[in-house]
Amino acid sequence: MKIRFRTIIIALLLVLFMVPFLYFSIVYHEAYEIIRNLPVYQPNLPTQIFDEKGERISELYDEHRRVVSIQELPAHVYEAFVVVEDRNFYRHFGFDVLSIARALIIDLITGEFRQGGSTITQQLVKRLYTGGEKTFRRKIIELLIAREFERRYSKLEILEMYLNMIYFGHGAYGINSAAHFFFGCEAKSLTAMQACVLASLTTAPNRLSPIRNPEAAYDRSRQVLIKLAAAGIIERQEAARQFESFWTAYLEELRDRYPTLTVRHRTDDRAPYFTEYVRRELVKKFGADKVYRGGLKVYTTLDLRCQHAAHDVMAAGLSLQDKISVAYNRSVFNHFEKNYAKKYLKLNRISKKELPSLISLYRTLKDELIDELMVFSELFSADEVSETVKSFNEEYEWFRSSGKTEGALVAIDPFTGGIIAMVGGSGFTPSNQLNRAAQARRQPGSAFKIFVWGAGIAERIITAATPFFDISTEDMEPYIEWHPRNYDKKTRGLVLARKALALSLNIISVQIYDKVGGERIWQFASRLMNLPKSRFQIDPTLAMGTSELTPLELTVGVSAFANGGYRVTPFAIQKVIDNDGKVLYDRSKDLPESKRVTSAEAAFIMTELLKEVVTSGTASYAVRRVAGLGTPAAGKTGTNTAFRDAWFTGFTPFLAATVWVGCDVPRFSLGYHQSGAAVAAPLWGDFMRRVSSFRKWRNFPGKPDGVIMERVCSQTGLLPAAGCPVIQEYFIRGTEPKESCSGTHDTEETI
Repeated sequence: MKIRFRTIIIALLLVLFMVPFLYFSIVYHEAYEIIRNLPVYQPNLPTQIFDEKGERISELYDEHRRVVSIQELPAHVYEAFVVVEDRNFYRHFGFDVLSIARALIIDLITGEFRQGGSTITQQLVKRLYTGGEKTFRRKIIELLIAREFERRYSKLEILEMYLNMIYFGHGAYGINSAAHFFFGCEAKSLTAMQACVLASLTTAPNRLSPIRNPEAAYDRSRQVLIKLAAAGIIERQEAARQFESFWTAYLEELRDRYPTLTVRHRTDDRAPYFTEYVRRELVKKFGADKVYRGGLKVYTTLDLRCQHAAHDVMAAGLSLQDKISVAYNRSVFNHFEKNYAKKYLKLNRISKKELPSLISLYRTLKDELIDELMVFSELFSADEVSETVKSFNEEYEWFRSSGKTEGALVAIDPFTGGIIAMVGGSGFTPSNQLNRAAQARRQPGSAFKIFVWGAGIAERIITAATPFFDISTEDMEPYIEWHPRNYDKKTRGLVLARKALALSLNIISVQIYDKVGGERIWQFASRLMNLPKSRFQIDPTLAMGTSELTPLELTVGVSAFANGGYRVTPFAIQKVIDNDGKVLYDRSKDLPESKRVTSAEAAFIMTELLKEVVTSGTASYAVRRVAGLGTPAAGKTGTNTAFRDAWFTGFTPFLAATVWVGCDVPRFSLGYHQSGAAVAAPLWGDFMRRVSSFRKWRNFPGKPDGVIMERVCSQTGLLPAAGCPVIQEYFIRGTEPKESCSGTHDTEETI
């Protein structure tokens, strides 16, 4: 019996010793695997985006962090964290036995994990490798890795990692980011009092935030300061002086900072639509993890001076135009209440007799009472009223935003394709992130005529002096269903191609379409913009700009005239460097081959014709008089049916740009006579005037050898006879007129 009892006791003791031993062995093996493959510490860093001159545009990140070296920090900064988080930091070897014992006793008494007893080293290990799981297994692994950390790194190196890793609330990671967010300074400039405020945030960054809870931050930072003074880091009298002076000033400053403020709000994105354009490209090239956490440095083509000019011009222009458009579309908005009331009657099977009352109710809601009624219905649990009002409000807000005037401006270097400026809308907000410069396709109207005339001249089917009869087809061909009309409803008789483009005559554009052919025109436009056939509507309406394009695509197309006949590929990223200084991408080493898409002769003549548009055509008043642009310029206005879209695309010797203005929903109009010349051209001219003072100056390309100048009759485009009014005109060699004018002219315009 005694032997059996002794055997049982020995077996139990073996189990009591072996089970923990086996458990510890398994956990140790798991920890050893982590230690053996312990990666080099690398904090998540934001990707920084710079303009062409190295000025920072924006940052992309999951965790906003700016790494700082411990050598740059005053002792009082990191010592504030030591006295709060780990008083024995300089004496222990990774973990503090007394702190762990104290925490274990409290946890056993309460029956739950309340006290961690973690050192700064353990906290760092937890953030880097073991996560937030609260188990004994995780704690053992954490202790073993912490001990290994202490072997590999010095105390100051561990402190540096810790201070750059921890979260301070409001989206700020690391002490440098927190210093910028809370105090607007670098971490190396923090005072002892500021360091105490930041050190007090480590345990509960949201609850102890001075922005969200200044009273709690006040009390907690005082406790930290007292500990700092007790440790001899700062004199007690100096501590008292700093505390009073700091909080007196800081509480005043906090009045202007709302509780939901985050680092993202404080970080200025100086070109948000462009940043989003670049972000998409980066993610496509390198993946989201590398972009948001890899600390890349991205050097782009943007010129922030041009970007600021584009933003200011478009902001002012769209604000003014929105007032005009809202007034014009008032009848459309007024129909909203009626249509919504009809829909409500139908859904709820209510008699049509109630329609006038419902319309009156919705009109009153829209103008005056909607907020008050929402509050009332919530307070008194009037669910049916609440849902009806909410539904009406949501639909009306969507409808109203759809009628808001939007716009886009994109500028590129016509010789390289680099994007110099990009504005994609009236303001980059969570609900307005569509980049209309690169993503929104709209009908360019008469701006497409650059490809109609361009195809005719490139194919040598027409010249700048080809005469056309500007006569309505309604009387001559009444059997045709579609009869194009000029914008001003006038006809002018015999008109040369140069003047027809300058005045943007629709009747002549359709005649050129018939003469050149839809196939040649779409192929020409396709070559210049690198677009497939499916993007073009190949019928006579093509000459009127019914095929939808983005502003960026149109800018690429017009650039081929500016640079002498080459298609450019638009790009935004010049170079990408990783956090270690390694070049990941360099466009200068992978330049696409320049592709000639039209002859230098055709490009030169089209440039001359488009200069005429600005000199004496549809854009002359807007660009020269209203905008005050004095430098050489060429371009084309464009207006869609019912003034839904207003365009101007063109170039100066140093920049190509397109401006589009319209509403996202084509149901809305910009307003009567709000054409490309009235709306878009002044903005384009103002932008070009502002940037002409600092962009590198160039002259337009000179006349190619294949272009000659001939005297022709300004009425017929033929060789002049005696008494003919004469002009000098450019021709591709071999296309100059061979016949002479009869000398008989009908100069009267027909209305």
